[in-house]
Amino acid sequence: MASSPLHGSAMPIYGNSMTRRRKSGFCVLGRANGGYEERGVGRPYPPPPPRGGDGMASRGRSYTSYEEAVRAAVSVFGAEVTPKLKGRGWQEDQLRGPLETLIRSVCRGLGLEVTLTGEVPLVDLNARPDYAMDVGGALVGYIELKKPGTQADPAVFTGRNAEQWEKLRLLPNVLLCDGDEFSVHQNGQQVGDVARMRGSVRTSGFRLAPADGTLARVLHDFLTWKPQKPRTTSQLVHTVASLCQLLSEEVGESIALERARQRPPVFTKLAKDWRHLLFPETTDAQFIEQYGQAVVFALLLARVEGIVFEGETIHGIATKLGKKHSLMGKALEVLAGESVSELSTTLNTLLRVVSVVDWEVLDDGTGDAYFLLYEHFLRIYDPELRIRTGSYYTPHGVVAAVTRLTEDILKEEGFRIPSGFASPDVVVVDPAMGTGTFLLSALEHAAITIAEEEGQGAVGPRLREMVARRLVGFEMQTGPFAVAELRMHAMLKKYRSAAPAQGLRLLVADALDSPTAELNWIPHTYRALAESRRQANHVKRDERVMVVMGNPPHDAVGKGAGKWVERGDPEAGTPAPLDDFRLPGNGRYESKISNLHVYFWRWATWKVFDAHDDAAFGVVALITPKAWLKGRAFAGMRRYLRRTADAGWIIDISPEGQRADVATRLFPEVAQELCIAIFVRWKVRTSGSATFWHLKVGGRRDQKIDRLMSLAFDDPEWCACAPGETAPLLPPGSDVWEATPLLEDLMPWSSRGVTPGRMWVYAPGKETLHERWRRFLAADTGRRRAMLGEARDRHLDSRVEPLPGTSGYDRTPLRFEHRPQPEPEQIAYRSFDRQWIMPDHRLMVVARPDLWRVRGERQIYTIEQNAHAVINGPALVFSSLLPDMHYYNGRSGCARPLYRNASCTLSNLVPGLLPLLSRRLALSVTPPDTLAYIAAVASHPGYTERFLDDLEVPGVRIPLTADPHLWERAVDLGRRVLWLHTYGERYADAAAGRPHGKILLPASRRPRCLEEIPDDPEGMPERLAYDPVTQDLWVGAGRINPVPPAVRDYQVSGMNVLDKWFGYRRKKPAGKRRLELDHVVAERWSPIWTTELLELLNVLGLLVQQEPAQGELLSDICTGPLITVADLTEEDILPVPREATKPLKAASDAGDGLFDL
Repeated sequence: MASSPLHGSAMPIYGNSMTRRRKSGFCVLGRANGGYEERGVGRPYPPPPPRGGDGMASRGRSYTSYEEAVRAAVSVFGAEVTPKLKGRGWQEDQLRGPLETLIRSVCRGLGLEVTLTGEVPLVDLNARPDYAMDVGGALVGYIELKKPGTQADPAVFTGRNAEQWEKLRLLPNVLLCDGDEFSVHQNGQQVGDVARMRGSVRTSGFRLAPADGTLARVLHDFLTWKPQKPRTTSQLVHTVASLCQLLSEEVGESIALERARQRPPVFTKLAKDWRHLLFPETTDAQFIEQYGQAVVFALLLARVEGIVFEGETIHGIATKLGKKHSLMGKALEVLAGESVSELSTTLNTLLRVVSVVDWEVLDDGTGDAYFLLYEHFLRIYDPELRIRTGSYYTPHGVVAAVTRLTEDILKEEGFRIPSGFASPDVVVVDPAMGTGTFLLSALEHAAITIAEEEGQGAVGPRLREMVARRLVGFEMQTGPFAVAELRMHAMLKKYRSAAPAQGLRLLVADALDSPTAELNWIPHTYRALAESRRQANHVKRDERVMVVMGNPPHDAVGKGAGKWVERGDPEAGTPAPLDDFRLPGNGRYESKISNLHVYFWRWATWKVFDAHDDAAFGVVALITPKAWLKGRAFAGMRRYLRRTADAGWIIDISPEGQRADVATRLFPEVAQELCIAIFVRWKVRTSGSATFWHLKVGGRRDQKIDRLMSLAFDDPEWCACAPGETAPLLPPGSDVWEATPLLEDLMPWSSRGVTPGRMWVYAPGKETLHERWRRFLAADTGRRRAMLGEARDRHLDSRVEPLPGTSGYDRTPLRFEHRPQPEPEQIAYRSFDRQWIMPDHRLMVVARPDLWRVRGERQIYTIEQNAHAVINGPALVFSSLLPDMHYYNGRSGCARPLYRNASCTLSNLVPGLLPLLSRRLALSVTPPDTLAYIAAVASHPGYTERFLDDLEVPGVRIPLTADPHLWERAVDLGRRVLWLHTYGERYADAAAGRPHGKILLPASRRPRCLEEIPDDPEGMPERLAYDPVTQDLWVGAGRINPVPPAVRDYQVSGMNVLDKWFGYRRKKPAGKRRLELDHVVAERWSPIWTTELLELLNVLGLLVQQEPAQGELLSDICTGPLITVADLTEEDILPVPREATKPLKAASDAGDGLFDL
């Protein structure tokens, strides 16, 4: 590879020859009106310069002469290539010399000085173009050669060519050539048509000629390319994000080769230094992300500061950048230094593209060019990283509201700081600042206060003091960090201020890292990077902080991701701060606290309330998911907050629930339910008890922002939260609700449901499972490992006992398996959706053997959503089949079997309940009758509507009537509900109109398939369509009628049953398919699915028909006499005995009703 001028050498990036890119203009393209135009740009340009002695065009000659010159060059190209292709060498390589001749000939005609640099063939990276093309000393683009016959259309590429193109398409200007075809691609898009030859390079020799004038246009578009000055942030981001992606991929592949000792340790050494200096627990994948972003945003930052790239080396750019942005300047020098010349292709292109950026064009004065830069960048660069890191633009109005409310607290009697953020006593930290929005809001509030109190002339010096001492931000990603610096400097400039000499206190650091970690001696070269971590540790360890506010990332993470917050420092005897969020006896649920937003809550509360005994007061205000307000896993967190804080305010900004309409979301791409929570510990404390308040802000996005902007602490809609240390931080429930027992108190033993951990274990049809198993058996060990998706709990060598009640399996490890698959078993996959499963314990992460053990002919499972709020539809669903963990609505939940054993002799009802009911009702109450009662009461939309606010706290409650007539009425209704939910497999009674396994609506309302659903691959349905007027349901080209609107819209807590059912059977099935076997799916519609769909429509139609009677029954029960929690407690039925909450041991599947007493 030719040496690169990028890395520390004296040679400039752009030599003075840049000004000689074209001696006297572009080529001439003739037009009928005598004018000229540069193709693809649309600007007039002069004719080509005069040339002598080379047979090329002279001044003023027409486009035809240029075309003749291209034709002549092609003839020479053919004459050279054809004999070469008859040899034994690589055919692609035979094109190289002749193509160089062709390009140079064409460039002479254009008056261009060209240099073709052949790339070193690094096959292992699989992404190097064959040539880099310099014109006039400036990089123009890349040429990629293909074997003749491959074609120059990437749409037809397969295998290695397709993989390679996924990387090359990220470059801004690429010429593809297979000898017979040429095409030019700019920023991933093909420009114009593919140019083709008349004849073939294999046989035509000198007779080879362009088929038409397209080749002249393709070569011109390629050779005269120059980066266009972006006019919008979106245009800029689209280009640099693609190059950043390519840069990161190349670094990742290099690290993999270095780890395999196939390359000298260049990037692995850099990653090691990065860990030592900044982030000790950074993985290779995280370093790769940080590398690309650091280089790209350092270069963008340099252009913002007006640094000119022409004539500069990377070292020179980094040095100039470091004068104002020391960390980013040093990061650029270290990461893009002399040792990584392997990336010269991508870096040269990146420099060329960024060199023309003009921020005065992009910035309209609103600051949005900086504000939106990083979010738009991630949207293109890595949408998954954006989701994972929570990098979403927080609306101005939301940030302003949180900042204002926080400042209002500082002005209260408990602090007596009338100047709020402007006070020298107020230190503010954002532990995951992103692009610095919350810190900027605090700075602006302070500026307004200072101007009002002291005059405009006092603002500049006071703000300089504030950013020097009292405004601190931590951020792990260098991209948003760079944007935060830009925005902070811009705001200081707005108020005629400037950063202090020692710089801003915006730090590249991880808030969750240990505050006591010290760095050993650091070479001078790295000192600017290490200083950031040193300052961060000083803030965490020693400085008193009064306010922590922000919008930290939220993502479920594995053990250890909370770092010091999760682990503490065992060597120093420092306990983990997170332990204060744990509750004795609650360990089985607390895996859910392994989430980034919980770790940040603990860090923030530790820093403000716990870290310093002499300053254990302040305010914590964060925007996070709201599961901790009510989830059982977070009981310890709520206890800590109630014990530690003096007051708290929770603003529910997602009352519409999970996956609500996008128009209602403050963060349109965040489906999680969010809240704003503010907790305070007063400096001047009183003896009164702590008070906590809750308020909902609903409506469309703009309505929510308006409401937040006007919200005050004296708003009449604030409601006091329920009392109790671990109680949900929500208003108390209604009187009937609070008096009613929880379902978990009536049916104490529950399980989460089957959790295989891999999608390919399930399928809507048995044939798909058989095909997946055949492919698995045909694979070698390495491929089996990839197919399985090995995890800690399951791998090829796992030896596990077969699941209870299954046959054909043993403890043979999957590595040695060669037998055909035993017959799949039917399972309850989603509400009303029966699918099939490979009942192979070796394939499942958490199979729940206790649930498999209790399967029986009379068993029935009650499935409850006990992890999230129920928002509509039935509050409970039922199945005779073993349920998946996500059966209820795709969002976890739990299953409560009616019986605790397979012989169905031991009920899962709390001991003492049946005798009490029998006595109070003067009836003989049985377990099946009790379950029928429960189904009648809670399995319909009327229940959810009546108790909607109460159901904010997960956990269904069952009003128990003391009226025998209402009991019998409910049991009769409930039997029919359970018969429907189980597709006629349970509670069948032909005399009562409930035949076994046959559920049909009356003939006049029965849905029928009137037009065939095609069962060939071409006709595989892709979507459902519905006409509410005709009641036609279209399944692809097939039509079913009648389907009433209530059936089409039937939902289970936000999950549309028909959409979900069809989603797993359409041409491209729903679900996260990450493993190879996940993509082995049915290629045609099965006639069995048509039958099952009609069965589902009949079930839903009859359930809808039941709903009015169930609603009326519930109303009568709630207004009549009830058996309450107090009654159950008085009878010593509650609290539930601990042994009743556990499954029976395997040897205990016998008895005479131990828990029926």
